[in-house]
Amino acid sequence: MLYLNDRPLTAKAASLLVQYQKAVDDKPTFSEKTSEGKKLFARYNKKSNDAFKVVRGNLAEMSGGTIRCNYCEDSNANQVEHIYPKNFYPEKCFVWENYCYACGPCNQPKSDKFAIFEDATGNELNLKTIPKDTAPPKGKALLVDPRADEPLEYLFLDTQSTFRFVPFIEDANDYRRAEYTIEILGLNSRNHLVRARKVAFGNFKARLFEYVAKKESGATAAQLNPLIDSLKSEHHQTVWHEMIRQRSLHPELDDLFNRAPEALEWAAFSNQ
Repeated sequence: MLYLNDRPLTAKAASLLVQYQKAVDDKPTFSEKTSEGKKLFARYNKKSNDAFKVVRGNLAEMSGGTIRCNYCEDSNANQVEHIYPKNFYPEKCFVWENYCYACGPCNQPKSDKFAIFEDATGNELNLKTIPKDTAPPKGKALLVDPRADEPLEYLFLDTQSTFRFVPFIEDANDYRRAEYTIEILGLNSRNHLVRARKVAFGNFKARLFEYVAKKESGATAAQLNPLIDSLKSEHHQTVWHEMIRQRSLHPELDDLFNRAPEALEWAAFSNQ
């Protein structure tokens, strides 16, 4: 899970989203707002829609070209996901900054599962527990938001043994945010994701080794560039970012980066 650098919408797409959102906001009650949001999102969230054609195109670019789920980085991303669920936050139903690209196996289980730290009390509140058709109180989301937060400031991937995520922060609330994100998205509980990260680590290392070998044998840029492009198209780009961050923990990997320091700048997600 990596931070998603914004790609501004076209003026027309942005204007249409504002128009759609106004239709939601103009409803008098919270219940009517959520109903209108669900209805309009189902109507407009089409590949043929002028706004969502741009939304989907931008989200694909922000996914680093691999068009993989922004949460698990494994499955094909084909669903426009509301980071803040539209059933609790109808005012964010058509807000561009509330969208990311997700796969069904992440989007469906997450659904309306959402928790906040209430501003008034500081306590953790599961929004599923509030009365139906009631607006949630103001508060900070527990879920790490890839549009607003730098996930790798919260999460650390163990590349030495388990290939599972652990919290990477000391502040108690932020530690809980990391825990909650891992839990709610099933980042460690789905064994195929853990195996895929381990495979990705080996693939990235093999490509880097091949690049270094060819570079030191005098290969041209035209011969080396396909290796770089191949690395950038690999699934689980978080693994590559962690290989860079944790290179001192892997002597062989550290040697490869020392021999090809330019590789430290390679990333399909340009958030470094």
